[in-house]
Amino acid sequence: MPGRHTRARAAAATPLAIAALLVPTVTACGGTATVHRSKVPQQHVDPALRALLPPDIRDKGSLISAVGNDYPPLSLLDIDNKTVIGAEPDLIRAVGQILGVRVHLVQANFDSIIGGVRSHRYDVAIQAMLDKKERQSQVTFVDYMKTSSSILAAGKAAGNIHSLTSLCGSQVAVEQGTSQVDDVAAQADKCAAAGKPELEKLVFPDSVGCFQALSTGRADAFVGGTPTVVYQAQMSHGRFRTAGEPYRFLPYGILINKEERTLVRAVRGALQKLIDNGAYAKILREWNIPSGALKRATVNGGAA
Repeated sequence: MPGRHTRARAAAATPLAIAALLVPTVTACGGTATVHRSKVPQQHVDPALRALLPPDIRDKGSLISAVGNDYPPLSLLDIDNKTVIGAEPDLIRAVGQILGVRVHLVQANFDSIIGGVRSHRYDVAIQAMLDKKERQSQVTFVDYMKTSSSILAAGKAAGNIHSLTSLCGSQVAVEQGTSQVDDVAAQADKCAAAGKPELEKLVFPDSVGCFQALSTGRADAFVGGTPTVVYQAQMSHGRFRTAGEPYRFLPYGILINKEERTLVRAVRGALQKLIDNGAYAKILREWNIPSGALKRATVNGGAA
């Protein structure tokens, strides 16, 4: 595995435009359109936590974090189609403030972030990744939000979908690299074994493709993380609805290289400080996801 001296700065992924039907913008007083931003106060540096940082991060004064750009309200592109905003950028920047470092956000594809963290391409990553046992063998997670998986469907069809079992005979969109790909594949096998109509899995490289497929009728449903499913349902003004009940409750975690034990301690400590001083709750409220709040910043707290 490459050492820290070989860490390369990651190239930003091509910015993705969120489907216009599903993502809102707000016009500010000056006539400039912008997506809602969090207004969390500047955090004070904690010298003890800063001292836990690896020397190269502390010396250069910056932390490289992989982020997504297409999973609102956790991450999305601002109206300039370049700046990443959302609950996750707000959280990792606040963590950086407590650690006394600037956070350099690098847009990355979801299925590349584990490899990027393991190779030291990124110091950390925060991208709506479930803290699952099988992933803990590759990276360490500092959990920052409780969540689940849910189904999004067209308004009229949503009432007939009660669980993954109801998706037999449907075309279902999922984002590449996510746990929902495995969920839908397993359900497709169950549909076939039961002699039910075929479930066709449509895998897209990002959630934008999933939402566009649903919007254009190519897909009958999208299976993804509950926060973004609920967000898209709310923003569609009734065109799409959540279907059935959420399932598989696990936390999202900040990914850190397993070798970087003191960095794990520093990030966990900074996140706990945000929880204790109320800034964490403010960020979640600003992005309308307060139900995901944790009381403690746990390490590898996922159970499945």
